[in-house]
Amino acid sequence: MIISLFITTAASAQFGNYQSVNRPFGARNAALGGRVVSLADGDVMQFVYNPAVLDSVKTGSTGINFSPYFAGIHSFSGAYAGNFKKIGKLAMGISYMNYGEFTQTAPNGANLGTFNANDYLIVVGKSHTIASFTLGANLKFAANNIAGYGSSVVMADLGGIYRAPKSDFTFGLVLKNFGFVLDDYTGVQSNQVPFDVQMSTTFKPEHMPFRFSLSAYNLTSNNLFFTPEGIASQSKSVKIADKIFRHINVGTELVIHESIQLLIGYSQLVHQELKVGNTAYGAGFSYGFAIRIKQFRIRYSHATYHAAGGTDFFTLQTNLKSFKKIL
Repeated sequence: MIISLFITTAASAQFGNYQSVNRPFGARNAALGGRVVSLADGDVMQFVYNPAVLDSVKTGSTGINFSPYFAGIHSFSGAYAGNFKKIGKLAMGISYMNYGEFTQTAPNGANLGTFNANDYLIVVGKSHTIASFTLGANLKFAANNIAGYGSSVVMADLGGIYRAPKSDFTFGLVLKNFGFVLDDYTGVQSNQVPFDVQMSTTFKPEHMPFRFSLSAYNLTSNNLFFTPEGIASQSKSVKIADKIFRHINVGTELVIHESIQLLIGYSQLVHQELKVGNTAYGAGFSYGFAIRIKQFRIRYSHATYHAAGGTDFFTLQTNLKSFKKIL
């Protein structure tokens, strides 16, 4: 019952009912607000957000992430970039979310046993560079299952990255999640895919240790205001500025050293929609750090979603080719 309500609410809010498609794929993006599509500095986990960043990713780059959510829900994700004959460099990613085990009951309360719920995402991406511009595409398959009932969808992303030739400035744009439903719970393919347009910019001033990211998302939705039932509301009492900033996330990386970074991010949408009364209890804020130890880069972040707490992201990254030098 809890999972059905959760997925139904998410779908009504125009975020789709495939949670692995929309949740942060790793600790770095989660710490920066979860919607940055302009990080093009060799991080293999970022290709899921924008396939165009693959031109900066070295062959052999690998990353895995684990995230424990509320009430025993947990997720895993991973990415790998490899070089394949006749095709060239491709990146592959997978994300899996397990909602746990639930008790199934009859209308009269009789115990009928247990059931499970889960969903997963498989992504394959490729990019091509022309001067200061890089274009990329992701092909994605997403599916979920609740007590033997399932749905699946095929989607694609088209992304682009622009790099300023003489400064640390990138701009990313992605047409995200366009495709079609293969099957759903009703059998009539009535659900819509969670299409979105996202863009962001990342820049680092020359003499500052900070890297800033500004992201805009849900650009296909005019209103991001929901009643407790999850139905869009067009309340006239909401200020125009608040409406605009609900489409925007901000994030900052403090680059202490090439091997040490601190991160912080903020989402106005999460902050406003997950308040309890008039108090947000930190909802919408996220933070994290990254350290590199020899061949490994370890990332951790925490995103606060509610008064009940938040979610932790643990990411481990390396390049498999670096171990050949050791062996």
